[in-house]
Amino acid sequence: MLISETELLTIMRKKSDTHLSSGRAMIVGNNPKGDPYRFWHEGVVTGNIHSPDRFIYTDPKTGEILLVKRDEEYIRQNLGSGVKMQRHFDGLRYGPQRKTYPNNSGIWLWRDLLLPGFPEEAIVSLSEGQTDMFEIPDWMKKEIGLKNLYIKMEGQGPSESFKDRGMPVAISDALRLQLEHPELGIKGVACASTGDTSASAAIYAAYVRDRLSCVVLLPKEKIAASQLFQAQAHGAKVIALQHEDGFDGCMKLIQEFSLNHPEYVLVNSKNDMRLVGQETIVLEIIQDFEWKVPDWISIPVGNGGNLSALMIGLLRAKEHGLIDHLPGIIAAQASAADTLCRWEESSFANYKPGKFKDTVASAMNINDPVSFPRIKSLYEKFDLHFVRVEENEINDTWAKFTRAGAGICPQSAVALHGVLQGRENGWVMEDDTIVSISTASGIKFSDGGVKYHNGDIGNYRNPCAVIEGTLAAINKEI
Repeated sequence: MLISETELLTIMRKKSDTHLSSGRAMIVGNNPKGDPYRFWHEGVVTGNIHSPDRFIYTDPKTGEILLVKRDEEYIRQNLGSGVKMQRHFDGLRYGPQRKTYPNNSGIWLWRDLLLPGFPEEAIVSLSEGQTDMFEIPDWMKKEIGLKNLYIKMEGQGPSESFKDRGMPVAISDALRLQLEHPELGIKGVACASTGDTSASAAIYAAYVRDRLSCVVLLPKEKIAASQLFQAQAHGAKVIALQHEDGFDGCMKLIQEFSLNHPEYVLVNSKNDMRLVGQETIVLEIIQDFEWKVPDWISIPVGNGGNLSALMIGLLRAKEHGLIDHLPGIIAAQASAADTLCRWEESSFANYKPGKFKDTVASAMNINDPVSFPRIKSLYEKFDLHFVRVEENEINDTWAKFTRAGAGICPQSAVALHGVLQGRENGWVMEDDTIVSISTASGIKFSDGGVKYHNGDIGNYRNPCAVIEGTLAAINKEI
């Protein structure tokens, strides 16, 4: 429900444990144990505050998208700041305390920073997070002229994509509402997807099948077959839509469905709880570097939730003294879905979604990113470069880095090519430390990879040699 600031102040005066920050009330409700929540939903433009006692993904009055806000002063009092907070989270990730979190979760160990007061009994986890940092081999460093390039391997999650950071938070929040507010009648989750969201939603919902079902809308024949298999195999109700706008059309329809059926919680990144879990990617990156900030972080951008979460996570990390400055950000888009690149080229004056076109980077084929209002509210705080990547560049960069042992997807190649463009154009330097986020495992997109290697175009093609079945023929071929 929408709560006025006056009403919140009245609530707060009745509580002895009350905090204010910038004149705004921080406590917006209690859980069943009587403990105050330390997080709430806030309109990205108006700042309207909404209690976390029911699910909403837009402001019911203004229609604006929301962000999760936290009681930052309470967090400082509880965890400290700077070195003290760093040591706290190092202990949780590397020390014996790591066993205190569900399934040793790399997302929920950050709970007291992300969602203070979130009830542990509602948490679902599949040992997500704590993904590897892949260092580019020396021979490739020389080839591309970059000495310190790393890939954050988000394809190591339970469903093999970065969605496994935000999804356990969104699913857990649906379980929290189901547990604490049975009058809401929540019985399932729903999403539209280009592949990775549906796979992640299906696998987490499958784990709590006794409490939640899962409904998925997909653009017919516009996602990788292996991703479609994931949603089907984990038991989601999969509906393929013949829609000329592809994912964007599916997204509009699933939002209408969720508004008409509040018993199904929308778990796309329009749900601001998804972004909360995705903040942990950057928290983990800076912890990987012993709390030193890379010069650049490169990220592929589709629906914009991951970019929004990256910026929010960095700003909060700086606010709490985990880092002392912000890195540059490379936001890379496929040319088939380059809405944000064109927005930058208009000097950030004109936002105009494009029309659906096929791309090998199918998981980021989104022309109207739902998180655009979040990005618009945050981008000026960063040295942010939007980069467009053409189809042949995606394919060649994908092949270029997989031949170095990195099991990445085509979307990850978009981000990596953004780095290469920055190096070519002179704003990424040879000695810079760069982390490029790999959003999924390459095995989920094997059809596209096989087509490339067996095709006629590509600088790194590696087609199968077909020879007679004799030792002599093998010797000759090798």
